[in-house]
Amino acid sequence: MTDTATTGTAQHVLTEVRNGTGHIVLNRPRQLNALTAQMYRDLKDALDAWRDDDAVRHVLVTSASPKAWCAGGDIREVRDAVLGGRTEAATQVFAVEYALDGLIADYPKPYVALINGICMGGGMGISVHGSHRVVGPSTVMAMPETKIGFFTDIGASWFLPRVSRPGRRGEPGRAVGRWLALGGQRISGTDAVALGLADVLVADEDFEALAGAVLEEGPEDALARFAREPEPSGVVARWEQIEEQYGAPTLEEIVAAAPEDLAGMSPSSLVRTFELLERGAADDSVRSCLERELRLAADTIARPDFTEGVRAVLVDKDNTPAWEHSSVADVDAAAVRALLDEKLPLPR
Repeated sequence: MTDTATTGTAQHVLTEVRNGTGHIVLNRPRQLNALTAQMYRDLKDALDAWRDDDAVRHVLVTSASPKAWCAGGDIREVRDAVLGGRTEAATQVFAVEYALDGLIADYPKPYVALINGICMGGGMGISVHGSHRVVGPSTVMAMPETKIGFFTDIGASWFLPRVSRPGRRGEPGRAVGRWLALGGQRISGTDAVALGLADVLVADEDFEALAGAVLEEGPEDALARFAREPEPSGVVARWEQIEEQYGAPTLEEIVAAAPEDLAGMSPSSLVRTFELLERGAADDSVRSCLERELRLAADTIARPDFTEGVRAVLVDKDNTPAWEHSSVADVDAAAVRALLDEKLPLPR
């Protein structure tokens, strides 16, 4: 395989082309494949190069970590840039990340993501937008951004309002999408398939063999052979309860109905996420949602809750953030909605 990383000697993104498959390996296992700014650029460069290459018929993305597909973006890297007065550079990290997510969503060739283990935040951005999303029973998905003073991004404002219950495809489960976003709820691979966030479930022990099969024969036959029938989804079993708690028309009512889920989350992040999902539910494209998210990201990282939340959860790990607001009622929701009227273009 080829190391596409361009900084230092680290080989965090590996690529090869074999039998018509463009194969990418996420190779930062000690950090659970947390995505750096350079990794976003390397991933995008590889996909751009293969998009119009006739020698590449499909793309396969796997992880070198047995524990994780990708634990998310390296958000500490962004915080350091903000604290160093490089807010514009930090915003550009999100610009490249969201451009990568948009590229995957619109990719003209099959994009196969083998999502083993932990898949959170930015890891969902490089998987859920793909055409073939493969999970195992031990896969864990989550969008935990409200806990660190950020918001549910990477195009989640497109796909979370559109999760749906099995047998009711096309009927959005907006309350369940809110449940996933506001409280950073963790779901299994079985749940992901049930909600439409993944396509195929395979046995955990079959991931390596499946990757080899895709490289040798392509995705369609390989996925059909390794696919397993999922067990019943725990989220689907709780659907009515979640609808009752998260289906209210206002965020204040939701917080009152689900205080245990949302305790400790940044009030500003809850308002931003709620309003963003409402806007995304009515949008007409993933790219439009990502452009709105980029505008919101530029504003959010300049707010005190972002640096404080990352400090509390990921740096000092004391889990005692001092949030700017004491409750969602104290946040200026009208100002957030005005901000969501704006968008920033994604780089090509």
